[in-house]
Amino acid sequence: MTSSAQKEPSVLFVDDEIKALKVFEKAFRNQFSVFTAPSTAEAMEVLKEHSDEIGVVIADQKMPGGSGIDFLHEVRERFPDKIRLLTTAYTEIETLVGAINEGSVFRFISKPWNLQSLGEEIAEARQSYHLSARDREFINRRLEELKDAVLDEKVAEVGTVAISLSHYVDNALCPFDLLISKISENLSKETDESYLSFLKRIREHIRATSENISHLRLVDAPLETERLESVDLSELLDRCLTRNRELCEGKNITFSVERGSDPYTVTGDPERLADFFHFMIAEEVVSLNRDSCISIQLQKSSEAGVEIKISDNQPLRPGVSPDDFLYPFNVRSANPRNFGVFLICAYFHVRAHGGTMKVRQKENGGLTFCFFFSTHPSLPSSE
Repeated sequence: MTSSAQKEPSVLFVDDEIKALKVFEKAFRNQFSVFTAPSTAEAMEVLKEHSDEIGVVIADQKMPGGSGIDFLHEVRERFPDKIRLLTTAYTEIETLVGAINEGSVFRFISKPWNLQSLGEEIAEARQSYHLSARDREFINRRLEELKDAVLDEKVAEVGTVAISLSHYVDNALCPFDLLISKISENLSKETDESYLSFLKRIREHIRATSENISHLRLVDAPLETERLESVDLSELLDRCLTRNRELCEGKNITFSVERGSDPYTVTGDPERLADFFHFMIAEEVVSLNRDSCISIQLQKSSEAGVEIKISDNQPLRPGVSPDDFLYPFNVRSANPRNFGVFLICAYFHVRAHGGTMKVRQKENGGLTFCFFFSTHPSLPSSE
């Protein structure tokens, strides 16, 4: 995908005089891509549709339904990366200077404009857009690098906690596991089957909990080449949902899966890919209210991989942002059992496979977790 710093920015010209729009387009269409609009409302619609293409917005000051300055002020609020120019025949110097000082207008151009001078102003504005886009790209790249560095540091803390926690939980749960086994063995055949089934479910849940905790220490380990194989994520998801059925039934949480009939195959470590699903299921069960419904969508990606979207409908509590979820101990619910660890562990299994994760807040307040797994991730070095 071409970055915004490499694109040639288009220009949007806004004027209620149709003749002026035609003159502008005819004069500059061979130099750069031109969009025109006869009103501020239509101009805003053009910006919404072509925001990735437009770098410079030029508006006339005298516009029906509002001034050019008001329009460019709104452009600054909604599309702050655009370079804004104002054309005017007015002599209201104080108003124009104020608009420039507050940042609504990059520069103003007197009317009637000279095409050569106007072309020079536009060229400078487009160059300014190039430079600001390059700066934004650099800042965003640095922010991603810093975010990854913080996450690497945090996962080391998670690993340390997990090692101690897994030993503690194993030691605490083993007596219960043994006790349930002994009780089951000594019960008579006449014992109610539902009671025996209940004891077995408890034992399976204890063992699954202990196993999940023990796997926390492995989340930051690199992939081992000898463990990689072809894995159908659709079949693996079914097995993981079956294994976690008791956990989900405890809160009456249901999952619906949307997918095609073709296999969703990637190269990866089957055990760690299973852990990804286990951790995400645990994240949802711990975070959501009883009787919640979760949808999982699998689809082939155009980028040689598989996309997995996990959506729920539970609103976030005030002050919680999806951007913070990858930091341990930043949680989405008020449940004291939710320490924010399951999600970050799932993420690191995705990252180990060369994948990505994004979190989007839905209009109803719920969340959609978007994961991408490459069909053939980069293999670890064999040093």
